[in-house]
Amino acid sequence: MRIEILEFPEGAIKARGTTVIIDVFRAFSVACYAFDAGASRLIATDDVEKAFTLKSVYKNSVLVGERNEMKIEGFDFGNSPTEIIKENFTGKTVIQTTTAGTAGLVGAVNADILLT
Repeated sequence: MRIEILEFPEGAIKARGTTVIIDVFRAFSVACYAFDAGASRLIATDDVEKAFTLKSVYKNSVLVGERNEMKIEGFDFGNSPTEIIKENFTGKTVIQTTTAGTAGLVGAVNADILLT
């Protein structure tokens, strides 16, 4: 078995085979909290404008994300579990974009199996 450690979204682009994207500090922790709060799905994107477009497509949705650790202007929430811990996302689509975590997911297009 060959294991490579590649870093950041640039590393995700190079990933092949079974790929594990790790961003437990924020992106994937927020995803866990969102599902615990009843979210029906989570759509990850690496692009802020695409997130706004997706919100117009998925009417019952919320925008969650950050750039350089700051909440994105016009988003419903930043990318912190403490911001959403008491929210009710029942039946909602969470559209999430982050500087590293979701960018890694989107960039890992050559992975055979993708785990977060």
